[in-house]
Amino acid sequence: MSDRLDVWTYELDGELETNYHFDVTDEERAAAGRETVAEHQRKLVALNKARAERMWTAELPPGAELRRVWAPRDPADLRARLGDDDMAVWSEGDVLHVVWRGIGEAPRLGSGVQFVLWQVEGADDLWEVSIRIRRLDEAVITVTLGNLESFVEQVWHGPKAPPALPEATELEGLLEQHELTFLGEPRRIFLYVPPKIEGLIPAVCLADGQMLPTFARTLDAAVVNGTCPPVAVVGVASPPHTADDLRSREYLPGQDPQRYSDHLAFVIDDVIPWADERFPASGRWLTAGVSSGAVWALNAGQRRPDVFSGAVGLSPGIPPVTELHALTRTYVGGGTLEGGFRLAAGEWATKLTAAGAEVRSVDWVGGHDGYWWAQHLPPALTWLTVRPE
Repeated sequence: MSDRLDVWTYELDGELETNYHFDVTDEERAAAGRETVAEHQRKLVALNKARAERMWTAELPPGAELRRVWAPRDPADLRARLGDDDMAVWSEGDVLHVVWRGIGEAPRLGSGVQFVLWQVEGADDLWEVSIRIRRLDEAVITVTLGNLESFVEQVWHGPKAPPALPEATELEGLLEQHELTFLGEPRRIFLYVPPKIEGLIPAVCLADGQMLPTFARTLDAAVVNGTCPPVAVVGVASPPHTADDLRSREYLPGQDPQRYSDHLAFVIDDVIPWADERFPASGRWLTAGVSSGAVWALNAGQRRPDVFSGAVGLSPGIPPVTELHALTRTYVGGGTLEGGFRLAAGEWATKLTAAGAEVRSVDWVGGHDGYWWAQHLPPALTWLTVRPE
């Protein structure tokens, strides 16, 4: 068993990162005379800053998609860049810059790319990060700072990035929220029924169903514009965040095989029959998901091809671990800036193709980013539901 008080280092995208047991506090470590997480992170900043300073004038290493770069910055220039805003995002050549104004602990970028910001020398309220990114002019990156209670966010578009799909300001389809019971507990179920229904329509079971209200804006516009056929979507919400990580136990087959099987049975035996009564269902079902939800969607399609004829897996976190078959059509992809998720997506595509499956493999110049997932869901569902002549 590993030492619960230990703090250790790993490398990600050329940067040294801190890892530790999250159920242990720094107070416990300090009381035991051990190095704290805060101390370890301060030590790594100096090492990472030296690495990033060398990268300021260097090209990206072969095979690398991004690296942090650093040089001393003039606080007055950064304040002018911010103006009255708390965050500014801009590019210079192949480098994306982010500056943030605030007091407190070092903030961290979330969503599209993820780095800790460094305090600007000579300014206790300014924080910055600069990242050299391959094909930056084609990228779209959601830049988020803060937490669920309070955050700022910008979506940065490169000048050569593909245009965003239209979004509905008001849905023409129907979006509802319901509850069903799973293992004695209420579980939220979101249902989207599209407009322009003529006859029976296929349906999608979406993992992390709480994301459906966001995805529905893009999907609804695509149905109205005729670029995606009418498809119903049933979103099964993931459980609340808990210390025992119920979401991973339900979505990743190896974490808790019994919980995973119970959840899959809930979807097939309870959710699908319930949903089939609420729209003109064709009986044809697909799965879809992102991140760990993509792992669920891909594995559900493989385990129950008698129920699911197609799967959408965007940014899956884990590659396939069992032998695959060719019974389920699959749309799978990942972003150039999301490391292991992109590699896992590539493994799914390669192994499914080798098994004889019909696969569409895609990527995007971006990261682990809800923007890109929303962009790919309508074309994925179109490809899975519209058979070529």
